[in-house]
Order: sequence, then structure tokens, then C-alpha cells
Amino acid sequence: MLKFFKKMERTRNFLLIFFAVILVGSLVVFYAPTEGVQENLSRNNETAAKVGSEKITIGDVVSMQERLREIQPQFPAMPSLLINQMIQGKLVRVEAARLGLTASDTEVAERIREIFKPEDGKPFDQQLYEQNAIRQSGSVAEFEERIRDEISQQKLVAFVTAGVSVSEEEVLNDYKRRNTKFSLTYVPVNTADLTESITPSAAELKDYFEKNKKSYYISSPQKKIRYLYLQTSKIGEKLTFTDEELKEAFDKLPADKKLAGVRIQEIVLRVNKPEEESQVLQKANEIVESLKKEGETVSETKFAETAKGQSEKPSTALDGGKVAGLVRENQNNPTDPYQRVLSMNDGEITEPLKFGSNFYILRRAESVPKPFEQGKKEIEVSRRNSKAYEANAILAGKAAEKLKSVKDVQKVAEEFASQANMSVSEMVRETGYVKPGDEIDNLGISQDFEQGIASLEKVNDVGDKIPIPGGFAIPLLVDKKAPRDAEFDEVRSQVVEAVKTKQAREQVEAIAKRISENAANAGGLSSAAQGAKLEAREAKDFILGSPLGEGPSASTSEALEDAIYGLKQGEVTKPIKVGDNWLIVGVNEREEANMDNYSKEREQLVRTKLDEKRGRIFSDYLSAARQRMESKGEIKIYKEAIAKLEEAIKQNQPQIPNLPPGLQLPQQPQPPPGN
Repeated sequence: MLKFFKKMERTRNFLLIFFAVILVGSLVVFYAPTEGVQENLSRNNETAAKVGSEKITIGDVVSMQERLREIQPQFPAMPSLLINQMIQGKLVRVEAARLGLTASDTEVAERIREIFKPEDGKPFDQQLYEQNAIRQSGSVAEFEERIRDEISQQKLVAFVTAGVSVSEEEVLNDYKRRNTKFSLTYVPVNTADLTESITPSAAELKDYFEKNKKSYYISSPQKKIRYLYLQTSKIGEKLTFTDEELKEAFDKLPADKKLAGVRIQEIVLRVNKPEEESQVLQKANEIVESLKKEGETVSETKFAETAKGQSEKPSTALDGGKVAGLVRENQNNPTDPYQRVLSMNDGEITEPLKFGSNFYILRRAESVPKPFEQGKKEIEVSRRNSKAYEANAILAGKAAEKLKSVKDVQKVAEEFASQANMSVSEMVRETGYVKPGDEIDNLGISQDFEQGIASLEKVNDVGDKIPIPGGFAIPLLVDKKAPRDAEFDEVRSQVVEAVKTKQAREQVEAIAKRISENAANAGGLSSAAQGAKLEAREAKDFILGSPLGEGPSASTSEALEDAIYGLKQGEVTKPIKVGDNWLIVGVNEREEANMDNYSKEREQLVRTKLDEKRGRIFSDYLSAARQRMESKGEIKIYKEAIAKLEEAIKQNQPQIPNLPPGLQLPQQPQPPPGN
């Protein structure tokens, strides 16, 4: 499969990679549906959008979403965004057809033969091709349609951008911009930071609320809930386990779960300069070849002798390449080369692995079993967590039935407190008046809780047990308010934030202008910033294209880069707006681009500049085509279908359970340093 992907990548040029995000809808289509609700949705043929005669169904959107989640599990549920991307893909197909650029059957067949061309010179394997096509797209027909779209897209890009060229002046100027270095002093005037320092008066808050009262209309019914809380960890505290029980559970673990870890040896070769990388790699390959002369496995002694003589990492070379500690599986750090040995047999060695500025050759040494005493605590924590959850679920079910009978949360808490190992005051909780999407004390924004109270319509209605962080809740409806105009006290916190943000946005530009006017040169920026109770910052060796700033507010823009590039040493920019914030920048030092390397890099610079211009032109072309079709009513988005899909996804969103209290991940050797 990896070879298949590599071949696929070889068929795409740099330009198509640039467009991959925009045109993902045309390149990634169907795949085998998942189970349950997602399976039903992926087979839904209701139309979500149309581009000319091309239709996008609900099933298409769900399949796209699941496909992306295979690549990125945390990919959010955003049907509206996906549909917009898929419209772009369909637009490419429509435009290619309009201009007679749709790939022919012959072109598709040739591309497939190129992708699946056997490396050993054997004939094309039709069965292997069909297996891969079905695995990738759900069917051979869908896979071939995807290939057709890809070729059509390439032809359309070539047609639209055929006349694009770049001048020597453009390339030269681009080189200078990318290679000029600056030492900067800059002052960020951030709206968010200024917001924190503002304290609106009561009169300002009231005035804003009255003028914007319609914005605070409460359109959904609000419910006040009193609920019984049963904490799983409290029940877990009462559970006890004998050594015999824990030993029995430990013995049943699969072999790989009873490993303390794997010992490894390493040979490290350093790449001191980028131009030396090929030489170092050649040396590493020669070492591997020498070690494997007598077979695929290498003895500890032979590897140790080579490590002492060849490894350039003194801390391990002196000990025969032995790495301190044990290697364990760590899914949170897949780039760690040490993880590679876990899939190997004892005595096997890796090929040279590039990590940071080094090449690593690793040998898997002996596996170290985990003794029962070491695994006992982990088993106990896991067993306590699972048993406590089961016991709490049963207890919550009983408490729910009791609450439905007596309609009194306090009384039920008193009856079940000892079994729950909690006090009555800990068990009884109450919300304010809440509606879907509101943040609730101790719960945050909880979809489970919202769904659990959705059916409660009359005072004293009781719901079933609801899984919430740390345990279960059993809700009782205390009161309900119909949609209405909000009262000031109900939305006071929202009004405070709105007024603070509004005042900050009104003040931030004036503050930035004042700092700029008070700074005669770059050296005067610091004192000008202090006068506004702000702090100037430094950025040394700054190059255009890098974000300026610290943390989430760090950013750049074409206007900012143009302003910096246009400054001479000692000069200061006028305030420049980047997003919601403003920047004033002064140049302390300016080091012009070294022109010695221009001739070496020119060819690559020309290609890069061409790709950038083609990308912009093609993007503008698609935007114009979309506007033309939208004006004629040839692009339609069915909002009701999308709304139903979003609701279905929301109701069936999988929940990620919390880690058991006290559960710690085992420590293991740190990844090799990058340099």
C-alpha cells in the first residue's frame, strides 16, 4: 500500500499539491461506509448541493468527513465547510467539461497503468488493481472517476495558466525579499490585551444593553434543573481487590502488555552541514551493510564494537551504544525513531534513520518482562475504574427510579449517600436557568446533559441517568421560562465582554498612532511604548514570511511585510493593522541579501514564483466561475438538508471518556535530540 501511495504522489506535480486543500472535494470522494448511524447517513441520497448537473448528496458529505477523519481523527464535524470544498471540486469538473478538457477513457487507463506499473517488470495485475481501487474508493468505478477528475484538473490548470510567466525582475526582487534580514523593535497593540485592562462603568453597561436589547433575546426555553450527582471515583474508593484477583487479571494480559519495555543500542552519525548529508548517509549505509554481512540479526558484541568505533554520540558510544532506560510504545510521539524497534525482532537493526541533524542506526536488544509487582498498581487502577463505573451505573439507575417516584432530590440523596460514599451536600446540585449551548457550573457545555434534560417539559419531570464528567447525573425540572427578552442581570457577563471589546477596538488604533508619533526612530520605540503602558519587543534575524509576535497573536500580512521591507535602518512604520491588532515596527539593523547564491537558486525561485502566480490565477478563475454560476442559479445549496445533517451528527457525536483518576503513562527514554 505504501508503494501505491508513493506512485500516486509521483503522478502529481507541485501545483496540484498547492490546490489539494481547495479541491479536496474532487480528489477524495467515497470509501467503505462505517457502521450504525454513520453507515445510514453515508447511504443518504438526499441532495445537499448542486453544481450545474453535478449533485452532492448527504452521503457524499458524510463519506468525505469520515475519510478525512481516517487521516486526522480529531477532524471536526463541519458539513458546511466540507460542502463548500466539494462545490469547488464539482466546479472543476463542470469547467473541464465545458472547455472540452475532461479526461478520456484512454487517458484514465494510461494513468492507472502508470500508477500500478509493477517494479519487477511483470504484467499489469488486474486483480491487485481492483483490490486497491475498492480499498481506496469503495468501488472500481468511483476510483476511476477520481483519477478522471485528477487528470481533468491538471488539464484545466494547464489551460488557464498557459500564458503565465515571470520576469527576471520579479525573481530577483523575490530573492532579495526572502534573504534580507532585519533586527527589529516592535510594539504589538493587541485588542485582547487591552480588553483585560478595561473596566466599564455601570452606566455604560446599562446603556449598551438597552441599545442592543434585541441581540440578547432568549429564543429558546430555559430550564432550571436540580440534579443528583453520583461520583464514580467515590464508589471506587470503597472497592478492594486481593492480590490473587490482580494476579489473575495480570496473567490474562496479552504478552505485549506484560512488557516493561525494550532495551536498544544505537550508532549516531552527525550531519554538521546540510551539504554533507549525502556523505553521512552513505557512511551509515556502509555500516549497516557491514553489520549485516552474516545475517539480518546482529549480536550485541558486534554492534557494541562498531558503536565504540563509529558512533559520534559519546554518552552512548562508550557503553557500546546502549541507551539508558527502556523503550515503550508511545502513540503521542510517532516521530520518535526509537519507536521503530518495537516492530522488530530481537537482534535486528534498522536502516539509517534521519532525525533532526543526525542519522541513527538502532538495534533491538532484549525485551524486559514486567514483573507482577510493577504491573500490580496499573491493573488495580484499571480494575477499580471499570468496576466503579459498573457499580455507579447500577446505583444511578436505582436512584433515577427512586427520584421518579418521590420527586425529591434531597430525600433521594439522603437515602443513597452511604452507598455512593458521598455527603448529601455533595450529591445535590442545581443549575441556573439554562438553554442549549450554555455553560453550566461543574459541567461546562455538555451535549449529554442537554440531551438528557431535553424531554423534561413539566415541573418535577425526572430524566434518566446522564453520563457526565466523573459520574452520572439524574435531573429533575424545577422551573421553566419561555422565550423572552433577557433581563440585564441574566446577561450581564456577556454585556461586560461586549462593552470591553467595543471600547478596546475604539481605543487600540488611537494608542498605536500615539506610540508611532512619539517614536522619532527605532531606538525611541521602547520609551514610546512605556508611555502607553505597553512593552516593546525584539526580533533579531527576522526574515519576511515569518510571523511577528509571540503566542497566538503572532501573525503577518502583505502590508506588514511591504512596510518592513521598505524601511531603512532606524526608521519606524506607521501603525499597521493585522487582524484585530496593530503593530508599530522599527528597524535597528538591516542586512541586505547576499547575492552570491542567487545564480544557484534562480531556477528553483523561477519555479516557485511560477507556481505562486499560477495558484493565484487559477484560484481567481474558480472564484469568477463560481460567481457566474451562482448568478445564473446554477449552484444551489439546500440548507434544510444540511441543517438536518448537522443535527444528526450533533446527536450522534462520539464521546471520549476521561482517563481513570490516578492513571499515569509509564516513563520512557526521551526521543533523540534533534541536533
